[in-house]
Amino acid sequence: MGREGQNILAKTAFLIVVAACIVSVVWTGGADTSPDESGRIAEPLSGTAWNLVEFRADNGSVVAPLHGEAPLIVFGESGTLTGSAGCNLYSASYRINGSTIAVEPVVATAAYPANEQELVQQENRYRELLVAAASYRVEDDRLTITGPSGRELLAFARAEQPESAPLLATEWHLTHYTNGSGSTVASPVPGTDIILVFDSDGTLSGSAGCNAYSAPYRVNETGLSVERVIATKASCTEPAGVMEQEKAYLDLLRSAAGYRIVGDTLAVIDGTGRVILFFESEA
Repeated sequence: MGREGQNILAKTAFLIVVAACIVSVVWTGGADTSPDESGRIAEPLSGTAWNLVEFRADNGSVVAPLHGEAPLIVFGESGTLTGSAGCNLYSASYRINGSTIAVEPVVATAAYPANEQELVQQENRYRELLVAAASYRVEDDRLTITGPSGRELLAFARAEQPESAPLLATEWHLTHYTNGSGSTVASPVPGTDIILVFDSDGTLSGSAGCNAYSAPYRVNETGLSVERVIATKASCTEPAGVMEQEKAYLDLLRSAAGYRIVGDTLAVIDGTGRVILFFESEA
């Protein structure tokens, strides 16, 4: 059964999506947190990770997620959340103002096991509720998300932040990438291995599936910019689609504006805050 999303993030004890820089910003507040003078919560959700423990079912009842298939979520510092919906990886932009929260439409992979209809239904419901979020509250180690009417939609338990792989000196292998308008996520062509390595001299390099490539890069906290990507000029005919995939990958890499790391997963983010590339570190 296709469990790529869950397997990638399972090692993080909650999850995906995110940063070596983020993990140092862990939320430690409890129920006594209060807004500061600007109206924002003094210690927001950024840098925290959560496991789903309850959600509002279609019939209105509150139920627990399927055993071993609980969705996972990580809130990034710059308005991006990522995670596993139980099987598939997902990402979305989010905004917080005081106790209100808004989540943009979710981008997710699409590895649905044909014989697990319950899991498919749970994932669809979870993503529907996430986008319907209107407010949130944190009490001790519990995060509750409510809808516009004040009805509780999702309840999470705090997850420990995992020790993350370093950005540098790690061989990252592409697991998913966005295509088209960025509204869909695809897996690499079978038989191809796209690799990314960040060197300490400010140069990244790797294999785009057929050709080797390199480029100067700059990082600043969780920001990332890639300049002047140079690749060799070989033309591969097998497997089918490898050259189209290579072009799409290099174009996405050029549009990088940020990154997140959680555990052994690296997410590269574009200027709109949307995750465009997912990588996993080599075991």
